[in-house]
Amino acid sequence: MTTINARSFARLAVIPSLVVSLMLVAFVSPAQAQKVRPDFFGMHDTQIANGSIPTVKLGSIRLWDSGVTWREIEKIPGTYDWSALDRAVTNARAKKLRPLLVLGQTPQFHAEKPMAPGAYGDGATSMPRLDAWKAYVRAVASKYGTTVDYQVWNEPNVINYWSGTVRQMALLTDTASEILVNVIGAKATLVAPGFPLRLPTQQRWFKAYWQAKSGGSSMASLVDVIGVHLYPVANQAPEDGMKLLALAKKLLPKAARAKPMWNTEINYGLLGGPTATPIPDAKQAAYVARTLVLNAASSIRRMFWYSWAQGDIANTHLVQDDRTTRTRAGNAWNEVHGWLIGTQTSSCSQARTGKLKGLYTCVARKSRTEVRRFYWKPSGKAVQVFTPRSTKKVTNLSGKVTTRQGRYAVKVGYTPIMVTSRR
Repeated sequence: MTTINARSFARLAVIPSLVVSLMLVAFVSPAQAQKVRPDFFGMHDTQIANGSIPTVKLGSIRLWDSGVTWREIEKIPGTYDWSALDRAVTNARAKKLRPLLVLGQTPQFHAEKPMAPGAYGDGATSMPRLDAWKAYVRAVASKYGTTVDYQVWNEPNVINYWSGTVRQMALLTDTASEILVNVIGAKATLVAPGFPLRLPTQQRWFKAYWQAKSGGSSMASLVDVIGVHLYPVANQAPEDGMKLLALAKKLLPKAARAKPMWNTEINYGLLGGPTATPIPDAKQAAYVARTLVLNAASSIRRMFWYSWAQGDIANTHLVQDDRTTRTRAGNAWNEVHGWLIGTQTSSCSQARTGKLKGLYTCVARKSRTEVRRFYWKPSGKAVQVFTPRSTKKVTNLSGKVTTRQGRYAVKVGYTPIMVTSRR
């Protein structure tokens, strides 16, 4: 293994936080501000290789649960069937969606432990023979080059997806990094494995991975992007996912904290397999809106919803059973896309005391003369909020616009609203 990385990223411009006349605690640093681009809005779609394209506004798609895992591509040793992956990439790019391909799972005949149980069959979670891994990554990189981004593995800190060790996952990361640079060059994008963080055991695994070295190289030096899955526990809300993000940053070494971060899976109510407890349509829409705003105002540079028509394992659904007709939550996605796209996000804050205790305020700048503030209160009674004196309009999550000049009172509950002002 060699130490190879000339991987570097320019720092994004910083927009100073706007002062809000409330007693607030900021939980997202203004230094993490970003301009929200189309590829921030990511999705999973199990049927993309068959021509399905989500009917919400997107810029990225993660190819997972899409029939394109390693063991689905290499069904005969040394023979690769690219047909499904070709279709998935072609369909994605036709809609200007940037594909993220998850490398793995292990074909049984390449597994060091061929009977290791896993969600995708015996041996799928096993450490592969290293020569087979090298051949597969080289073949994928040679075929797709910079037309896709690459993620080392899915959830190696969950036994259903990885039964190997931290050291072995570090070795796979090192090997993949070296091959991508050698085959594609410095423009290749390698994303670290996507790690869920809601359990203490998952957090310890995450920390150990980022402390590991392979061939003398740290994990931070081998990847371009940090991967997290900000699923909170089943009865929690989007704001709890942000607490996991803060924890992830604490667990990362300094070199890794300087890297871009992608939330490569997110939804709510997941119990690890069984049916999620349903929540009302209005709450689903609010969850989607709050997720998009919170992630955009944080260090997350891309966010991939799991997933388009994912079934009943999660409680928040963007589309009806026909896979085309958007739900109230799906419409909320498109509405908030319009709120965020092209803006320079700043911080989110939460009121700590007083009558507005619990109120969230997030700020984004659309232009020199337009500031957008997003307000919501996740729980409890709605509160009355006074808008800035330069207010121009208020938009609710259904897209209804109330045009009114100057400072006035609006009622805010768990569903976000957007207040547009000149400053």
